[in-house]
Amino acid sequence: MMEVPLVTVVVISYNHSAYIKECLDSIKNQTYSNIQLIVGDDASQDNSVSIFENWLSDNNFLAEKKFHSKNTGLAEILNECIKLAKGKYIKLIAADDFLHPEAIEKSVEELEKLGNNFGMVFTDTYGVDENSNRIPDIADYDSLGNIDKDIFRKQLIKGNRIAALTVVMRKEALIKTGEYKSDFITEDYFRWLKINALYYIAYIPQKLAYYRIHESNLSSSKKERIDIETLILQMMFDKDGDVKDKLNGITQKQYIAGEKMSLQYIEAYKKYPFNIKRLSIALQYKVPVFLYKFLNKII
Repeated sequence: MMEVPLVTVVVISYNHSAYIKECLDSIKNQTYSNIQLIVGDDASQDNSVSIFENWLSDNNFLAEKKFHSKNTGLAEILNECIKLAKGKYIKLIAADDFLHPEAIEKSVEELEKLGNNFGMVFTDTYGVDENSNRIPDIADYDSLGNIDKDIFRKQLIKGNRIAALTVVMRKEALIKTGEYKSDFITEDYFRWLKINALYYIAYIPQKLAYYRIHESNLSSSKKERIDIETLILQMMFDKDGDVKDKLNGITQKQYIAGEKMSLQYIEAYKKYPFNIKRLSIALQYKVPVFLYKFLNKII
């Protein structure tokens, strides 16, 4: 008989009042019962806090609460909530998403079966719109995740292959890989890569969560920043040169096109062990593009 270790579920809201009830209902309706619930709100401008309070009262459901009166950003409230976590496993979910009833049971069963070499598990997911109607799949997670564990370890460095709302982590793996930081809005991918460097990652080929697509998570400026941060993280974690052709190609193309690169990007490229040395030097010393092109021709 499988043990039933405590699982901490952290629900974070920021202006998600319209969706909180559906998220919390999905946690209450889990087939897995040994759950510690933590709810957090980062100073929402809507009535998220009162929705949380009313639901907990109406459902007689105990929860640790962390409600901010001043907005601090996702990383800060996540870290505060994680400090309250008592579970062997931790699940973090935004309040606008929700879970399949068997999500936690199947995830824990998989991690218990696989053992301590696996730091986390993720699953397939449905996409839903603002009214919780299913929409076409947001990615083919079976092709992304249902591969050999060692191949997956390398593939993850080439791109984020994990939907955050589907993940259950060992608390040990989460703590060992450090606090969340506000440096990246791609904090999830950063976390997966850090865990990937220390543990294997498991995949369950079943749709066990519901990811909500709406206006606030589709802005073009946010997508552009995510794309840049993804490249930076790949430079940080590519220890075998698996992504060198892509990273060098994109960086050189941006430089020659005169596109502005952040200092964070340039610093990451300088430290990238498979960079083009002359390109790294050109970025560091702001060598004019025409001179860089000329040097490329004669070297």
